[in-house]
Amino acid sequence: MALLEAIQQVAKHPIGEAEALPFGSYHSPEVYAAEQASMFSRDWVFVCFEADLPTPGDYQTLTLAGEPIAVVRGQDGELRALSNVCRHRGAVLLTGSGNLDTHKISCPYHAWTYSDEGSLKGVPYPGSVKVNKDAHCLPHFKLASMLGLVFVCLNDDVPPLQERFKGLEKYYSSYEVDSFRYTSGIVSEHWQANWKLAMENFLEGYHFFAVHKQTVEQAAPTNKVYYVEGHADWSITGGKQKDYARTLLGMIQGKEEEVEYLTICMPPNFVALLYEDYISWVRALPTGPVTCEVTFGTVSRHPYQASKSELSFSEKFFTEDREICERVQQGMSSQRSKGGQLVELERAVVDFHQYLAKQMFGEDYSEFYRNNER
Repeated sequence: MALLEAIQQVAKHPIGEAEALPFGSYHSPEVYAAEQASMFSRDWVFVCFEADLPTPGDYQTLTLAGEPIAVVRGQDGELRALSNVCRHRGAVLLTGSGNLDTHKISCPYHAWTYSDEGSLKGVPYPGSVKVNKDAHCLPHFKLASMLGLVFVCLNDDVPPLQERFKGLEKYYSSYEVDSFRYTSGIVSEHWQANWKLAMENFLEGYHFFAVHKQTVEQAAPTNKVYYVEGHADWSITGGKQKDYARTLLGMIQGKEEEVEYLTICMPPNFVALLYEDYISWVRALPTGPVTCEVTFGTVSRHPYQASKSELSFSEKFFTEDREICERVQQGMSSQRSKGGQLVELERAVVDFHQYLAKQMFGEDYSEFYRNNER
């Protein structure tokens, strides 16, 4: 059976029958190309929070399905997704993130200059050639925001963002996510692992007790993780975590204080942990069949400066995640082994696999599931 056909067969199975995807899914150039064409070229992809770009001239760059994009806050306050490629000779215009101090985008090659709305404004030394500026503007891509989250799509025919993630609003609204305006701790790393391995890892708490024994497991143990509801389009899990702000009170009263959190997945590339006053989020973007860029950060309701111990804790468990994903990637080259049964704590991974099947093969095998005990 061809690899794509094998993925189609495995990814459609519900929990109880579901197995890990074929190992070739995580290194095949053919699968990578199919994912780029069916997901990252056609679906809404998370970029950042609106709070990450609060000031006119602020920008972030990314690449979707080989397309360099710059998300820019214009002088009029609007966010736009512009092509990040010069219309002259194709140089990439902006890198990373920052602010356009001059309110203009200037090509580093020949200094063709664009406004923050994408209009061509200047062409140095044109000689006798008259450049048609209207014909050399930067293309725009679809951009939409939902409760403070910014998404971009290369597909003009994509359903509206609110329709794509219908049903999630009640969870975001209950946390008043759009009032979270303070960002911190944003870090991007390049992992030697397929992007799906990163996403699957962030979706489940089954590995906490083994991978994060001295970090996450101490605060948010595996046996406190549970599934809430979801399907192929999105999924929600929850858990209980020790509330260190109330630990002393708990010790005095002879009980352990806990707070609940939600983990929300908005495929293909966004996972967030929602707490009462802050969100810890992760974005995964493929950079090749066996590599990805993982970006993580925090957005909070109030200004917050993490302590050295908190920063050290975060660095340690993200390092643990990277190392285990890269170790799993090594196992994906096996020709004589294959993945096995997925368990109840991996139900969100099953949802993610069904999303892959829906996008790649055009058939929706998913059924909405709600844990009525939660």
